[in-house]
Amino acid sequence: MRYHYKKSIEPFFKDGLELWRSSPFSRTAFLVSVVLLAGTFALPVWRLLPLSSDLPFIALHYNVYLGVDRFGPLYQIFFIPTLGLFFLLLNATIEVISWRRQRTLAHFFAGSTPLLQGILLVAMALIVLINV
Repeated sequence: MRYHYKKSIEPFFKDGLELWRSSPFSRTAFLVSVVLLAGTFALPVWRLLPLSSDLPFIALHYNVYLGVDRFGPLYQIFFIPTLGLFFLLLNATIEVISWRRQRTLAHFFAGSTPLLQGILLVAMALIVLINV
């Protein structure tokens, strides 16, 4: 593998730039993922932070059988966007590493990232709707 030595970060960034230039699918998927992630971060800031003075705790989870079954402080609402950021960075890293040898795997990770970000955005929207 090419990334074992101390100067391993340089080939990683070169592979990332090559992937960015040569694959419009990966580039578009990454940009869509970033936009969806920004929406996931912006939604609770826009709708829930103004309510923070009135609500010491917010609903964090809804169950069909029991209704709201998990409450917590306002900062815990940012777990979902942080999870989205983690998966975006993880998938982008795996995509760059696998670009030279297995392009199909790289495209799989590129395509799954916006799908995951969309699911997290819908989950955040539903949590915000429960609290507003």
